[in-house]
Amino acid sequence: MSDAAERFHPLNDNRHQAGQAGGDPPEGRSHGVPQDARAEVRERMAGAGFRPLDLGDGAHAWYRRAGDGGGHALVSHHNGLDGDPEAPDWIVGQYGERGGYIEVGGLTLSRALVGADTLPVPVRADGSLVEALYPSLQQALDDLG
Repeated sequence: MSDAAERFHPLNDNRHQAGQAGGDPPEGRSHGVPQDARAEVRERMAGAGFRPLDLGDGAHAWYRRAGDGGGHALVSHHNGLDGDPEAPDWIVGQYGERGGYIEVGGLTLSRALVGADTLPVPVRADGSLVEALYPSLQQALDDLG
């Protein structure tokens, strides 16, 4: 399980860091767009509706509430907000409000943003939770159908 998944796991008391009301991270968690992230990354993430989130312990991720309110997406580069957009070092995760997670690593920033838009909330049709790490976006989409 990645650090982000651990922080937002339903049995972890830190799961409320993602802000469950109104789609906003809790007070003191979002500090605006950090200036240490390169302009291209800041602009692309803001344009896709993401905001920086302090996960604690020096880790940060880009946060966006799911449109249906059933969860949220996180995108990060080695537990940070900045990295080469073309390097396949980005990770995207979808995290459900009732628990569950789907994470895909080894992506460029563009593919991570595609993942944030296409990965489902981690709940199967029968209501069971998905807790899975995938090596590729295509494998995740194929598996989760």
